[in-house]
Amino acid sequence: MSLLNFQNFVTIVLVLPLSVAGCSGFGIGARPGPAVLPPALLAERGEQGCEAAALAPLTGSHFTELAEIRLKGQLRVLWPEQGLTRDLMPDRLNVQVDGAGQILRMFCG
Repeated sequence: MSLLNFQNFVTIVLVLPLSVAGCSGFGIGARPGPAVLPPALLAERGEQGCEAAALAPLTGSHFTELAEIRLKGQLRVLWPEQGLTRDLMPDRLNVQVDGAGQILRMFCG
């Protein structure tokens, strides 16, 4: 094995695993994300989620009407053609709107 090949071998064997381990997200100081409880457990604990049903009368209104309301959790406005993450947050109110900002539907998650 020539010196150049040996250096390449050492680089691949030692450096590559270290660089992959650095991308894994585990290690010193790594913290798990927030735990998300399943809706059944939330109901068991007496938590009501985002209270979308109570806000149903606002369907058809402009989404800015929600600015006057104190929400239990976060608000996420979903515009047409907008991508959506799959994370579940039972106390987050999702508001689906049309292109003009009119509320089409509201749901927790």
